Amino acid sequence: MIYFVRHGKTDYNKKNLLSGGDIDIPLNSEGKEQAKITANLLKDVKFDMVFCSPLIRAKKTCEEIMKFHKNIPVIYDSRIVELKCGKNNGIVSSEFDKYMFVLCKTPKEGIEETIYEYYNRCADFLKDICAKYKDKDILVVAHNGVCAMFKWYFYGEPKEQDLRNYFCENCEVVEFKFD
Repeated sequence: MIYFVRHGKTDYNKKNLLSGGDIDIPLNSEGKEQAKITANLLKDVKFDMVFCSPLIRAKKTCEEIMKFHKNIPVIYDSRIVELKCGKNNGIVSSEFDKYMFVLCKTPKEGIEETIYEYYNRCADFLKDICAKYKDKDILVVAHNGVCAMFKWYFYGEPKEQDLRNYFCENCEVVEFKFD
């Protein structure tokens, strides 16, 4: 089983601003509280492996969860960082989402990868952990876009090709079963 947790809320999330994988935004006070609540929710789950995005918002969320799982090392993996948004960081997310998360074949100006390249990066990560840890319980702490890529991987391409249907809330726990 994969337990996916999106990081806690940031000031960018609160203001509905885009924060990609190339901007390291910290949790705000609400996000820190969300991480504590999620940590408490997951305290009795016996994780075999833990993977985390190397960005501070994911790291701090993961650190809070790991207070209940002290003997498990955390593996930081850059394949599960958010889509790198370049000069689009800080714009209103809905303006970006209308263009980027409706499956497009070319990236918006300033974006380093297409949505299909982003999917392939996340799918590569999932293929690795599914092959190596199929019978294990895995915690993954990452980002909203990564959650959408995981849902695409496990459930197929979204209806109407709109990835916004696959988004999740800050500190939401989403469970995925290995095939």
